Amino acid sequence: MTTIHLQVAPPVGPSVPRGSRYAALIFIALWRMGRSARPRGKSPAQEAQDVRELAWSYRETDPGFAADLAAAADRHERLHGV
Repeated sequence: MTTIHLQVAPPVGPSVPRGSRYAALIFIALWRMGRSARPRGKSPAQEAQDVRELAWSYRETDPGFAADLAAAADRHERLHGV
């Protein structure tokens, strides 16, 4: 019969580094402030018009892609109630 002896070392130090929870909360708060403070660039109608102009430019070279872009512009307008 063979006997196996396993030695397991106890964990050293705190299980969660001190201050990590507070650092994470501060990071999330700053990230949310940065997102909400960002000004909106264009209106949904202007964004849809820009996509339609891009679709028009691809009409000759890739009509399928142009149709997809036009459909995306329509969907964008419906989504944002324009």
